[in-house]
Amino acid sequence: MHKEMVKRKYTAEFRDSAVGLLLKEGRTVAQAAADLGMPSNTLTAWVAQSHRATDVFPPAARQGLANRVRELEAECRQLRIERDILNTRPPSTRTKEAGHDLPGHPRSPIT
Repeated sequence: MHKEMVKRKYTAEFRDSAVGLLLKEGRTVAQAAADLGMPSNTLTAWVAQSHRATDVFPPAARQGLANRVRELEAECRQLRIERDILNTRPPSTRTKEAGHDLPGHPRSPIT
């Protein structure tokens, strides 16, 4: 007797968890599909769709990432300013500011 094909509906949560499980655990598609009790070609299609997805992050996560990028860029700017300040050579101690032009100083040109 011919076995009738039944098309099953899967929720988006099930799809996401199945693909995540497959990718995180490093199983083959056949192993994961057998464990989940589903056709391997369906799971293969879901994995391909997840790789082609252009919007990987949901809007809330995308906003969080954008905020974090802005924070890191600001921190980077601040660190560059601090680095430039530290790399600026301090004035030499052998200048007029050091007091060498005062009378009585051993290196003073004024006698």
